[in-house]
Amino acid sequence: MGKRKASNEPMGFGAKLVGTLFFGFFFAMGAVFTWLLGQELLKSADTYQWQERRCEILHSEVSRDGGEDPYVPVVRYRTLDAGPELQGQQLRRDDPTFGDYGSAANQLAPYPAGATVACFASSEGDLVLQRGPLWMAAFLLLPLIFVAIGGIGIVAMWRRDATDAQGRPLPEDLGRHAKKTGTGRGLIGMGVLFAAVGALAGWFLAFQPLLQILDAQRWNAHRCIVEHSSVRSHSSDDGTTYSVDILYRWDRGRGEERSSRHGFFGGSSSGIEGKREIVRAHPVGAEVDCWIHPERSNEAVLERGLTAHAWLAVIPLVFFGVGALLIHQGRRRLAKAESLGMLSGTAPSETRDAHDAVLPEHDPRSGSAPLAPESSRGMRLAGIVFAALFWNGIMSFFVYQAWQEYARGRTDWFLILFLVPFVLVGIGLVFGIGYGILALRNPKPELVASQPTPRLGDALDLQWRFHGNAQRLQQVRIVLRGEERATYTVGTNTHTATETFMERVLADLPAPACGMGGHVRVEIPATSMHSFEAEHNAVVWSLAVEGDIRRWPDVSEKYPIVVLPRRAEG
Repeated sequence: MGKRKASNEPMGFGAKLVGTLFFGFFFAMGAVFTWLLGQELLKSADTYQWQERRCEILHSEVSRDGGEDPYVPVVRYRTLDAGPELQGQQLRRDDPTFGDYGSAANQLAPYPAGATVACFASSEGDLVLQRGPLWMAAFLLLPLIFVAIGGIGIVAMWRRDATDAQGRPLPEDLGRHAKKTGTGRGLIGMGVLFAAVGALAGWFLAFQPLLQILDAQRWNAHRCIVEHSSVRSHSSDDGTTYSVDILYRWDRGRGEERSSRHGFFGGSSSGIEGKREIVRAHPVGAEVDCWIHPERSNEAVLERGLTAHAWLAVIPLVFFGVGALLIHQGRRRLAKAESLGMLSGTAPSETRDAHDAVLPEHDPRSGSAPLAPESSRGMRLAGIVFAALFWNGIMSFFVYQAWQEYARGRTDWFLILFLVPFVLVGIGLVFGIGYGILALRNPKPELVASQPTPRLGDALDLQWRFHGNAQRLQQVRIVLRGEERATYTVGTNTHTATETFMERVLADLPAPACGMGGHVRVEIPATSMHSFEAEHNAVVWSLAVEGDIRRWPDVSEKYPIVVLPRRAEG
C-alpha cells in the first residue's frame, strides 16, 4: 500500500478565511454584474407600461461619429394623434450605437422618412420608437455562474460536519458519503450552467458565423467603392484591442446601399499590423471586390471566408468543455457516495439512525448475482461518435476554407500546415468509430459471482460464459486486480497516481476451451486492503476479462467489485 493517507481533520479557521475571501471575490463580482444587468432589464421592462401613440418619421439616417462603436442610428419624429404633440429623437431609451453599419441600418429600416409608425410615450413625456429588449435576460446566466461558484464555495468552507436526524455527527464513512453527495449534485448543477452558457455563446460566436460563411459561397460578386477605411481601437481594463472599420457602398439599380462588414467573424484582437495591412488594401475611393446577398441587396461582405477572428469560436468550446467536465466529476462523486453508502451499510435513500449502521453480513443462501461492467460498449461507442462529430464538424469549416483558397490559386501553406495535426486527430477519431463498431460484434462476457460483495479472507465461486460467436476467441484471461489511487497536488496541477498492489490471474485458457465458459474459486487475500474511498485515496477492486481475437478488436471488459472489511472477531 502507498504511504499517502487521507486527512480527515477539519479545516482550520485560517484556511476557511482564505477560502472565503477567494470565493467571496467570485460572489461579489458576479453580484455586481448581475445588479447592473438587472437594472438595464428593469428599464427595458418599464417601457412596456408606456402608452402607444402614432408618430411621423421626419428624418432617418445612419451617422458615423468616430467612437468605438461609430455607427449611430439618427432619427427624428413627432406624434400625430390626439393629445399634446411630442417630439422625439430616441430609437430606444439606451440610445444604441453599433460597431458595423449594417446593424445600425437594420435598426432604422422600419423607420424611413415620411412613414407613420407606432411610438411609445411615458407619463413624463419621454418618447421612444422601440420598447426595450427583454431577451437580454439570457445574459444574466454569465454573472450568475460567478455568483453560484462563490456561493457554493463559501457554504462549503463553513458547512458543518454531516449529522443525523438527532444532530449527532455521522460516522466517518457516512460523513464522507453525505459530503460527496452534496458536492456531486453541486458540480452537476454548475456543469449544466457552464454547458448552457457555452452552447448559447457557441451559437453566436461559432456556428452562426460558420453557417453564414457557407451561405455566402452563393452570393454575387460586385464592385464596391470604399468611403472610409481605418483601424478602430477598443480600450478596456485588459488593454487595447483593434478591429478593421471599412465602410463601402454599391448601387445595383435600387439606389445606393452601404455596409461595413469585413468578415462574418466579428470581434477585436491585440494585433494591429494585420489590421493595417487590410486597411492599406482598401484605401478610401478604391473599387474593391465585395459579395452581395442575392435576395437581400442591402447585405454584403468583403471577405466571405474565414478571417483572423475565427479563433474566437474556441471560447464557447472552453465553457462547454468545462461544463461537461464538471458534470462528469459530479456523477463520479455521486457514484463514490453510493459506494461509501454500501460500505457503511446505509444507502443514500435510507433514513435509519446512522449510529446503528453496521457492515452488512453476507448470507450464503442469498444466491449468486451477475456482475455489471464498468461501462457498456454502446456508451463507449456513443462517446467517441460524439467526439468525432464535434471535432470534425468544427474542422470541416477550416478545411473547406483551405480548399477554397487552393481552388482560387492562392494556396495558404501556413493554414494547411496548421491544420495537419488537427485533421490527423479527426481521422483517428473516425478510425476509433470503426473500431468501436467492430467491437460491438465481439463475444460478450457474463460473470456471475456467488458473493457480489465478498469480505477479506472470503472465497467466492465465479462463473463465466460468453454470448455471441465465442469460437473466434483465441485466448481468454480473467484477472483479479486491486489498485490504490492517490490524488495529490503539485503547484496548481492535480495528479492521480495508480498503483496495482495485487494482481492474480484466475484463468488463462487457449482455444477452444476459452469460449466454452467455466468457473473458478476466487480467494480474496485476508491480509490485503478492503475497498476504500476517501478525499485523496481510494482502493478499488475489479475483475478483468481479456480475450484475444485474431485480426479483430480484442475483448476487454472490467467489472468493479466491492470488497468489505473482515468480520470482527467474536
